[in-house]
Amino acid sequence: MAWKFPFIAKKKNIITAIDIGSSSIKGLVAQQRPDGQTLGVLTHFSLPSNGMRKGAVVDSDNVSEQIEKVVIKLKTIAKPHKLTDVYINLNGSHINSMEGYGAVAISRADQKVSYEDIERVNQEAKNINLPFNQEILEIFPTEYIIDGQTGLTEVEGMKGIKLEVRALAVSAFSLHVKKLIDAVLSADINIVEPIISPIAASRAVLTAQQKELGAAVVDIGAETTGIAVFEEKKMIHLAILPVGSDNITRDIAIALQTDIEIAEAIKKKFGGHLFKNKRKQEKIDITDGEIFEFDSKKMVKAGRARVSEILNLVSKELKKIKREQGLPAGIVLTGGGSNLSGLVGFTKDQLKLPVRKGVCIDLVGMEQDSAFSVASGLALLGADNRKSDDSGGSSSGTVFRRIFETFKP
Repeated sequence: MAWKFPFIAKKKNIITAIDIGSSSIKGLVAQQRPDGQTLGVLTHFSLPSNGMRKGAVVDSDNVSEQIEKVVIKLKTIAKPHKLTDVYINLNGSHINSMEGYGAVAISRADQKVSYEDIERVNQEAKNINLPFNQEILEIFPTEYIIDGQTGLTEVEGMKGIKLEVRALAVSAFSLHVKKLIDAVLSADINIVEPIISPIAASRAVLTAQQKELGAAVVDIGAETTGIAVFEEKKMIHLAILPVGSDNITRDIAIALQTDIEIAEAIKKKFGGHLFKNKRKQEKIDITDGEIFEFDSKKMVKAGRARVSEILNLVSKELKKIKREQGLPAGIVLTGGGSNLSGLVGFTKDQLKLPVRKGVCIDLVGMEQDSAFSVASGLALLGADNRKSDDSGGSSSGTVFRRIFETFKP
């Protein structure tokens, strides 16, 4: 299949996004609203995910089949709009971030920094020694330096001799990225752009002010937890942890000696017990009038330990960049796992930072659905890209388009 890069938003302002997760595949179709500033949801749909593990493809055929089912359902509901091109997410603990650095001599005779100089220095920042099976996906500049003057962001046209950049470089396991892209293309749809999950979630739930002050999005999925940290409107750290809300369910299942389905139902109904020390005999309806009784003390012990572990891992990521006590806008929780009752208060107590539940901004119709934050963010970034294209500017939302040059079949 040919690789295409048209903006679907130009076709009646329609944008399609697919969040390929470990427990479900979520599709969303949005349309630009008349105000030109917000999107409205036309439809959304999800199916259980088969063939994914911790954000990575383990069975390409199953993943492709489920994606195709989601797209067919979206097409049926969204008629007469045509849905052929999509924004997708990249996820998994194989995705890492690290510091990148580049330096070049300013090339013009008048010593003014050109666009080409910026491209060259950014490319230099990608020269990081990685294992042979890892690829640098993209870099996110955190500051430019001209002749020792630090803290610069817009340097084109400035004068100097030497241009340097410090950046956040994001890498991934090449095979996992290729398998995901192949699975999507096998579903007979075109990819406009793949975007890393925590970046998409950040677009959905973080305001510009929060990104300026300093904030971290913690996107709790089924088998992964994504973290993206922003300061002065720049992303300064990104990590994806190999644990999520399914780990809580499994621990509850083991502690209560029951199956996963019952443990998940217990977590959804009684999850608030984990943070309120409610310890008594509880019961829940199963099927055909059958009742399952359990000691909530066992559930609390197992579930709270796993939640604490996830938050401790988040804290370690913040400590890596010395922001464990330095995020004025605090933590924003999102993802399906953030729906656990009492989690906001427990996170606040454990991390000693301001914490709130994420609410989707700029997308009318999905404000309160945390499980769709990544899909919502993909659609919003697609709209951002369209605006940038229409204005003739460059867009930070299109940074991963060059992934295709590396991973195309």
